[in-house]
Amino acid sequence: MPAAYHLIFNPAAGRGRAIRETAAVSAEVRRQLGDVAIYHTDRKGHAAEIAASLRGQGVTVIAAGGDGTVHEIVNGLVGGNCTLGIIPIGSGNDFVKMLNLKGGDWRSAVAAIRRGHTLQADVGKVGAVYFPNGVGIGFDAEALIESHKMKHLKGFALYFASVLKALRRYRNRTVTLTIDGRRQTREIFLIAVGNGECAGGGFYLTPGARIDDGRLDVCIARALKLSEILLLLPRVVKGKHIGMPQVEYLQAEHLRIESAQGIPAHADGELLGADLRELEIELLPAALKVIHNLNPD
Repeated sequence: MPAAYHLIFNPAAGRGRAIRETAAVSAEVRRQLGDVAIYHTDRKGHAAEIAASLRGQGVTVIAAGGDGTVHEIVNGLVGGNCTLGIIPIGSGNDFVKMLNLKGGDWRSAVAAIRRGHTLQADVGKVGAVYFPNGVGIGFDAEALIESHKMKHLKGFALYFASVLKALRRYRNRTVTLTIDGRRQTREIFLIAVGNGECAGGGFYLTPGARIDDGRLDVCIARALKLSEILLLLPRVVKGKHIGMPQVEYLQAEHLRIESAQGIPAHADGELLGADLRELEIELLPAALKVIHNLNPD
């Protein structure tokens, strides 16, 4: 009889932190959950491959890592009948905030998996890629590119430093947006498409987002001058930018973004490309059963 729980552990998560936690996490998981099959990833895309092999088995697949690990596993599970659990031991741990799980508090996360409270979460899709948390277009993705060059920082410090570096080279882009059939051309600083409310390790770009409301939240920051950017960024950290004249906030089910100049974009912190001409984004309502901690016993 196959194990009811399958733990996919990413030793590279958290810039080295996860590998130090391997033995302790594995022991706690087995203590609380009993029979658990444990897999360790060894390359990019490996977590998605393992998850895809389990997709139709109706088991609970546990992602032990950060947002990148969750992203891969969701891409392996969508379309199947498994339940997703998460042990957040990565750098950003943004998606788990929507489940009332705290990054690094992995013992509480294991306890939540044991309790097994679930919800049917929406999942976004950009091109052929699924995303549980969000897509960033423009400056947000430029900051991600900069973060890959920094080897000694992690968490919010990493993302904040990468934002400062990206400010020196980023330029506003002209895009054509089609949102639920309405088409317009404008200059933008960034577009954040959120299924979850937080991205980049602590930036609440789409603070109204909910993962089970059947809608994507969209934050559009128009073309900004440096002084306006410096005004915007501190407010984004607390989700207080909604209502600023530079910001438009709306909900949608389908977006198309075209850029003749090319524009960078990421999904859940995974770079989609640095010079993309077109993105098609849609929502798949209630596409994945996810374990949460919203009403702990």
